[in-house]
Amino acid sequence: MQQVTSLKSQYNFDNSIWHLRPHGFTWLFNVTPTAISDTYTLKMVYDEPFLPNVYVVSPKPLTLAKGAEKLPHTYDTKKQWLCLFKPNSGEWNSTMLIANTIVHWAIEWLYYYENWVYTGKWLGGGHGNWDADYSSDTRIHSD
Repeated sequence: MQQVTSLKSQYNFDNSIWHLRPHGFTWLFNVTPTAISDTYTLKMVYDEPFLPNVYVVSPKPLTLAKGAEKLPHTYDTKKQWLCLFKPNSGEWNSTMLIANTIVHWAIEWLYYYENWVYTGKWLGGGHGNWDADYSSDTRIHSD
């Protein structure tokens, strides 16, 4: 499978765990989005011809921004299933390498997530409003 070959050649993450299937895989791997970020364990599940799914396995649960009731830009907060692209929109299709798209988008999502936890503002794009209600936050001053 070209997707697995590409991922393995581009990413040699410590503690990676692969479960290969005839037409897909499950891959667990650790990422640290920036030098000052936490480390996250992600699980990617892909079965041709379906879309890849990415979940944050650890830490679980992810911290919510103050005033937030759910994670931003996810399909399921409890499963920590990340929304990285809009299905059936052409943003991703099976001719694209996961190594060049989905992995980068997942790391980028984590970067924006960490910013959201601190500020309550989702700057990672997508559809909808994912900003938390920070109206009572003492870190925001109206001096």
